[in-house]
Amino acid sequence: MKKRILATLIGLTFFANTAYGAVLGNEVSGWSHQIGKGTDLYKNEFLSTQSGVGMQTEYYAKYTPNTAVTPYLAGGESVWGLRNIKKAEEIMKNSGQNPLIGINASFFSFATGIPMGLAISDGKIITKDTEEYETIGINSDGSAFIAPLKITTMLKFDEIELEISHINKYNQDTTPIINLYTPDFDEDNHNEIPSLTLILDEIEGDLSIGKTITATVCDKFIYTGAVKIPDGQFLLTLNENSDEELFNKLNSLEIGSEVKITSYTDSDERFENVKLAMGSVGETLIKNGVIADDFPQGTAPRTAVGITENGEIIFYVIDGRQSGYSYGIKIETLAKRLKELGCVDAINLDGGGSTSLLGIYPGYYESEVINSPSGSNLRSCANYLFLQNNESPTGILGGIHLYPFEEHYLVGYQEVLIPKAVDTNFYPMEVPSDVKITASTGEIDGNIFTAKGTGTVTLTATSGDVVTETYCHSYETPTDIVIKDESGNEIKSLNLQKDDTIKLSFDAWYYGKKLKANQDSFKLSVSEDIGIINGNTLTVTSNGGEGILSVSAGEKVCEIPVKVESSYPFSDIKNHWAKEQIKYVYDNGIVSGYQTENGFSFFPGKDISREEFAVIMCRMLGVNTETATECKKEFDDIDKISDWAKPYVFTMVNKGIIAGRAGSKGNLFFSPQVTLTRAEAITILSRVLNLESMSENKFDDDADIPDWAKEAVYMMFERGFVSGYPDNTFRPIASVTRAEAAAMIYNIISKSF
Repeated sequence: MKKRILATLIGLTFFANTAYGAVLGNEVSGWSHQIGKGTDLYKNEFLSTQSGVGMQTEYYAKYTPNTAVTPYLAGGESVWGLRNIKKAEEIMKNSGQNPLIGINASFFSFATGIPMGLAISDGKIITKDTEEYETIGINSDGSAFIAPLKITTMLKFDEIELEISHINKYNQDTTPIINLYTPDFDEDNHNEIPSLTLILDEIEGDLSIGKTITATVCDKFIYTGAVKIPDGQFLLTLNENSDEELFNKLNSLEIGSEVKITSYTDSDERFENVKLAMGSVGETLIKNGVIADDFPQGTAPRTAVGITENGEIIFYVIDGRQSGYSYGIKIETLAKRLKELGCVDAINLDGGGSTSLLGIYPGYYESEVINSPSGSNLRSCANYLFLQNNESPTGILGGIHLYPFEEHYLVGYQEVLIPKAVDTNFYPMEVPSDVKITASTGEIDGNIFTAKGTGTVTLTATSGDVVTETYCHSYETPTDIVIKDESGNEIKSLNLQKDDTIKLSFDAWYYGKKLKANQDSFKLSVSEDIGIINGNTLTVTSNGGEGILSVSAGEKVCEIPVKVESSYPFSDIKNHWAKEQIKYVYDNGIVSGYQTENGFSFFPGKDISREEFAVIMCRMLGVNTETATECKKEFDDIDKISDWAKPYVFTMVNKGIIAGRAGSKGNLFFSPQVTLTRAEAITILSRVLNLESMSENKFDDDADIPDWAKEAVYMMFERGFVSGYPDNTFRPIASVTRAEAAAMIYNIISKSF
């Protein structure tokens, strides 16, 4: 048996200027489904070549006229009022119809929901006024045309002939005209104006173009307020403040009078035979193959309907006002795009927040809004153009559709494919148990597809003699990589500090199309010892510096700068051996720095004076210096101690922690500005710790250690509070720098407190 092959998706991808789609840009993705006989649903995505526009996303149904699938003008249960497209579909289903696809149609009044323009359904005039509109007329066999249409409706009785200007329009006090209301309008006429009202019954004939109905006046009155419209009856109304002659003529009708109502057109006789028609107040886009001109400006989502030279009908929507998805287009661009799709006649329908397309994917039982309306909610509108399936289910397998479809993958991504089945009349049915899925490239394990290589992949579902092909796309190297934080925000640079940890995520794009990708498909690296990478997490190990974070997939590399702000308080210790100790004692309020032209500086190599050391000792011990106004020892140079240091010096001297220096004549000096020696610093610190004596002879230069300092030096060295030099010397007479003093303090605190 010869197998039937049904290609359910058309997946064409372009990344350079092409003739197809040139109006909207370069096509980056596209698909089509056959959803009914002679009916295909399309989606195309474009990357615009215009600056600032970006992506454009369109949907349209292409319908070849046939009787199995026919158009339908879906309003609601009444002309009055608004309903969204799903509600309109629900009303169709409740009446036994099988909607396939629908788009929003007429411009309308937000206040009343009444269409602006005219509408004909099942050959009956649903609503009209006195204007002429570019109108799509659709015959019973689905064939269609677009032409101007103006409907004239005349009321005749006795020798009088009056025009009925409006049928099923809202009666306003500024419209002194005759209105006709039918049960299609609503339960009542929503009138609020004092009006002459005539009720007609015994109605015979159709309210259609080229037809005449007869009726009898069964009641007449003047009333302010809404009047019910009973089934099988019509209302004629005229405002009480209208033209006196017109009012008197209509008022001359008596109860029991017979009237005739005739509708005709001088526009195009083809409208006398249409099944449905819709006249739009929107612009004529194309007429006889020529694009119109003088369009209003402004970019927005758009809806339109057009007819090709071959008689196909295009039901078209393009989304907008959604950055990264679809920008929207001008009406002029809409006209050019429809001409590009082959339309020789086209009209603009309601757009903006009204633009919506509802459809049912093959194999699914429930429809969904397929486009992405720009408003936060699905807008309620007046009416919608639908295509309905007039056939009945057959239960005979017609095709197998794989979902998701027309996806774009970075290599390595795994997708679970779900088969859906339709019968020969495109109704959903149970999926056969013998369905087998194969792929032209990549790997298939049951229904799990793994993307490999670069190119278009044909996915084939087979059951018996039914073979259905769908498509997806695989890429080894994307054109763009976007680095994001854990919240999904794009990152173009990083400013961090030591020990910061940031979890990253990544998007891969092929031109304007986002790829489905595993996060572990991206490779990460960071330069200049900035930090370490663990999976998709960067942990900063540096305490200052600049580097580059690199993320790659295939041959594409995305790099962003990483700057690590130093957590050190001083500008001059970043690379110093004692930077951690200095930071610690600064954070604990023991040492301070200096404001300089180069920033806040510590001067780690500067020698520390005896009075400065007294200050940091007090801060280390946390002693109160406020009461230290006198010194217990009489120093000959006490007046040379800086005023800011005196409370600290007096406190340390009074506690016996810091002693003075003996002069040559037996007198005593504190020597506040003299540089502190290592021997002095160790002795002072040992007094704080009150350690026991240790063994001697530790260093090659022991002879240089003053006798008064030896015990302290040995004790402090033995317990690890201080160290010597690599040549086994201690250098007791060497000056103590600010960095060394900070390191000594740090060692004391970390080992003893």
